[in-house]
Amino acid sequence: MKRRNFLKYTAPLAATPLMLTGAPGIRPFATPKMLAALTDDCDVVKERVLVLIQLKGGNDGLNTVIPIEQYDTYANLRPNLKFNESDLVNLDTTLAIEDQVALSPAMTEISDMYNEGKVNIIQGVNYDNPNLSHFHSRDLYWTGSDGLPENAPLNTGWIGRYLDSAFPGLAGNPIEVMQDPLGIQLGDSKSALGFASENPNDIAINLYGQDPGGLFSLVNSVGGEPIANVPDTEYGNELQYIMNVENSVEVYAQRITEVFTEGTNSGVTYPDTDLANQLKTIARLMDGGSKTKVFLASIDGFDTHQGQIVSGNSLSGLHYELWQTVSQAVKAFTDDLTNLGLEERVLTSTFSEFGRRSLENGSLGTDHGTTSNMMVFGSMVNAGILGTNVDLSGTLSGAQLEEKQHDYRQVFTTLLQDWLGASDDMLNIAFPTDTFAKIPLVTTAAIADPDCYGAIALPIELLSFSAVPVNNRRVAVEWETTLEIDADRFEIQRSRDTHNFVTIMREPAKGEASVYEVYDNEPLPGTSYYRLKQIENNGKFTFSAIKKVDIKHEALKNLRLAPNPARINTYVTMTANEDVSATLRVVSLQGMIHRNEPLEIRKGFNKISLECDRLSAGMYSVILEDRAGRIIGEERLMVQN
Repeated sequence: MKRRNFLKYTAPLAATPLMLTGAPGIRPFATPKMLAALTDDCDVVKERVLVLIQLKGGNDGLNTVIPIEQYDTYANLRPNLKFNESDLVNLDTTLAIEDQVALSPAMTEISDMYNEGKVNIIQGVNYDNPNLSHFHSRDLYWTGSDGLPENAPLNTGWIGRYLDSAFPGLAGNPIEVMQDPLGIQLGDSKSALGFASENPNDIAINLYGQDPGGLFSLVNSVGGEPIANVPDTEYGNELQYIMNVENSVEVYAQRITEVFTEGTNSGVTYPDTDLANQLKTIARLMDGGSKTKVFLASIDGFDTHQGQIVSGNSLSGLHYELWQTVSQAVKAFTDDLTNLGLEERVLTSTFSEFGRRSLENGSLGTDHGTTSNMMVFGSMVNAGILGTNVDLSGTLSGAQLEEKQHDYRQVFTTLLQDWLGASDDMLNIAFPTDTFAKIPLVTTAAIADPDCYGAIALPIELLSFSAVPVNNRRVAVEWETTLEIDADRFEIQRSRDTHNFVTIMREPAKGEASVYEVYDNEPLPGTSYYRLKQIENNGKFTFSAIKKVDIKHEALKNLRLAPNPARINTYVTMTANEDVSATLRVVSLQGMIHRNEPLEIRKGFNKISLECDRLSAGMYSVILEDRAGRIIGEERLMVQN
């Protein structure tokens, strides 16, 4: 069962629902090194939040930010889509005339914020070798990559990689001083690739709507007792994933509910739009005490091939309405944060997968383009306009606006380091293909001090940690430290589900850079997870990353099902290396057990009839376990009626 299909079974909970949605749906971020004791300045950085607003579909940057001096060229390129010059919202007459811009008439609230010193507009945003596919370009934006052939595609996200490196070891394991997930996504049923990481537990919780109380109720209604022995197959991986998702929900559901209930909004009137509700939820969670570091909101509809305006009325149409929605929602959010005393903790950035062509098409719209713009909002932003207007004279034939002044990764690099205090090493992990020069986005007084980058080093610095099966009978647990100051001991912890860990061994700290190696001589059969708890003399502790281990039992070989697909019955055949007392299970991909019976397998060839006529059509897993609970064989079975 695919992750995205599993989460289809969860339904809306209320008029303003919160849902388990998308793949992976509920994803808890890891917790930070920044929880270590910090200076006052570093405490300020620790409290900061980044809010991202995804403009899905490819925003038309030229009808968002219009070059005033080139208005006639703009009007020739867009005889139907152009805004009348008298309707434009002009900005910043202190700039040189060639750099002056106007905003869409839909963006009056953003214009007001600009005049208050709370907006920075980044011109000419693109990436090398741009791609005009929505899906591929979004993936590049989320993975922190570009279209250059020499850069291999990345399968994890820049946010996930950054958070996994900056805040390692406690994904799904909140501690007293950090009970919240470090990331929350709203407004989209599909979880963003940007949060993907290599961590067995996922990096972001995906909320939808404003009913966190419903989340806790929903968690209690999903699934049942954890399956003790998950098969080492694709099905097993999916099943373990589902259980991890449920564990993550259980960990954070009650906390989010409490924070949401404790928080309030300041009385600012938000428009009744989906984006406004997302931002309103973020403000309320923050007011309730949430320490979440990264929020993602989104608004769809920017793929404006047609209907970008209503014919004959430039102050209407899809693109106008979208930016009116964004402008009003961001202004209400910013005002709400100000009234709540939270505005100095938040910066908000927009982004879209690409821009549009400069020349309008024949359907009152624009086609996929490359260069566009981004905006950053907040009282701590370095207000103004970065970059110059794109020269439109070379685009009269419909050519792309290819002039790249800023790589999108420069914006995110700046926000990660100057705002959130990411170290250079963390930036290298977030964006491994290159180093991207920062740009002046954060006001000078608010730029994170380099002494706060990555927070103060922990007394125990862990260089590596691994857990590896040996001869399929025991597990070698190894770790190496580069620093041990006031270190007391290490605890090796093991879990069946990545949530409920128990300590199985303890090892005293050596007090200096050291290599450790111990063995778990009685590992759990099937899949289990290991982590290292590093404990200081004062009782403070941190966790390593979680490592997955699979212990297989090789009692059987040549396990087959025939016929397969089956209608009435199938035969299970196998060759056993020894006599085995086993259990045969037939499990649906939803985790429901349809058959569970003892079975005696004799050394040599075995043939067992398995009735299928009472099974609904679909895919099942036929699992054989020995009496110790170890999975000794598993095959997929397709049933047809």
